[in-house]
Amino acid sequence: MHWLRFGWLVFGVAHASVWASDFRFDTVHTQIYFSIDHNGYSKSTGRFAVKSGFFSFDDDWSKSRVDATIDIASLDMGNVGWSDKLKSSFFDSTTYPTAHFVAKSVEKTGERSGVIHGELTLLGKTKPVDLQLTFNRAAADGYTLHYVAGFSATGTLKRSAWGMTRSANDIGDDVVLRIEVEGIRDGDAQKHNDATEHR
Repeated sequence: MHWLRFGWLVFGVAHASVWASDFRFDTVHTQIYFSIDHNGYSKSTGRFAVKSGFFSFDDDWSKSRVDATIDIASLDMGNVGWSDKLKSSFFDSTTYPTAHFVAKSVEKTGERSGVIHGELTLLGKTKPVDLQLTFNRAAADGYTLHYVAGFSATGTLKRSAWGMTRSANDIGDDVVLRIEVEGIRDGDAQKHNDATEHR
């Protein structure tokens, strides 16, 4: 069994260059963390899950693409009551159950670093958001035999830009983002890409 697994890994690495460059988000290992000032006492922190989407990535970063649908109902502040209040009072999750991020361009700034220039649609409004990107690793996974790529990203946005001005005297306007991403390269990734092209 070990030899069989090793053989598949060798095959996968050797043929990586002929595989498609599309990766679907591994929604288990992809998380969006955010923090925001709470009355000067602390930086309150929560997280969202990515519901679906894909990214395209290869050696030419300028051709990269990102299309992510964010599940607003997944908001977790570490307390059920506080999470539910934010979903209803701040994010209006009944009317807007998802947010959507799309990269307009990707700029490479270093061997493993870059900037994603994108747009975030939240509460029915679309505004620009830049994310500082770090490429972590791409390799064939020894357990699933899938080819996986991983990234970290950071950014800052103002919630008021999306009309989220509630409790402005108690809760800060600047939202700091930290995003951890893993993507799986397979046939389903190409389907996600094709679907976005025919919207």
